[in-house]
Amino acid sequence: MKKILLTLLITLFSSSIFASDDKPGRFFEDQPDITDDYQIHFNYVLAADSEDREWDINGKMEKILLELNEAMAKATAEYKKGDGVSRKYKLDYRADGKLDITFIRLDKKHKELHKWANNDIIPFLNKIKGQNNIKKHYYNFADFNNVDGGEAGVGYGTTYLRNKHNGSDKKKMLVTLHELHHSNGGGYNCVPGVSNGHYTNRDLKLQLNQGTKLGKVYAHNKPDCPQLQDSVFLSPTSKTPYDPYEVNCLFKIGKFTNKKFMKVINKMKKDPNKKISWKNRFGSSCRYRDWDRAKGGFYIWGVQENIAATLNN
Repeated sequence: MKKILLTLLITLFSSSIFASDDKPGRFFEDQPDITDDYQIHFNYVLAADSEDREWDINGKMEKILLELNEAMAKATAEYKKGDGVSRKYKLDYRADGKLDITFIRLDKKHKELHKWANNDIIPFLNKIKGQNNIKKHYYNFADFNNVDGGEAGVGYGTTYLRNKHNGSDKKKMLVTLHELHHSNGGGYNCVPGVSNGHYTNRDLKLQLNQGTKLGKVYAHNKPDCPQLQDSVFLSPTSKTPYDPYEVNCLFKIGKFTNKKFMKVINKMKKDPNKKISWKNRFGSSCRYRDWDRAKGGFYIWGVQENIAATLNN
């Protein structure tokens, strides 16, 4: 009898905490856009059993993200190898001038999530929540722990608020700055000093490591290799912009014919129906990739044909 009562009390207590996520000022869907330009949309993400600390409505997320963009403006203006223009990320705002932050409650408990939780978060956002506008990046502040402090690729990324490496607001900002490089396609391996998406020298206090300053991934002036300065997700937009989705997902590389790019392209063209490893890449992974169709070729959500096969056209 005592065991039954205890179970009942636990159930009632749990339901009282998670009975309703509906709170004043909270939005459960991406709100109407005030521009059709490229932009980064933010989500506050909880597992099915996570505590709601209300970061989407208490100003904590917005404060960190606005400070991040000010740090970006300062770093871009100061980077001597760039074009001297101060740039910020194009963030998704509501009509009332506030950042558009969507509340997301996942359909899995924390222990049920993949070791790398983005493997569950991203399909949920794309398929269930309809967050699949290719002119947007969807970036999450997930209020639980995961194996890394953050993880991102083209289209989607996440900072894990309860990871041991993200204890302070500054560290949360730094890991987000780092991951935004990945959501913009980098670090591209054709950038001097970069390998496997990161600087080979991990001690450099730069954004692609753990700092606020910029390095060659931002501007290097190699015409056959992308530089973050030219991403369509930065404002003001460069005169020579690139779209990370087209480059890393569709493999429409245009002028980016660096030999490290061509090695990846030629390998895909050689046998387009062969299963293509995630390791066959020249920058960060395309997070629109549809692994349910990955027995052969390279498929992404929203595109019917095998991308690898189109490279021979």
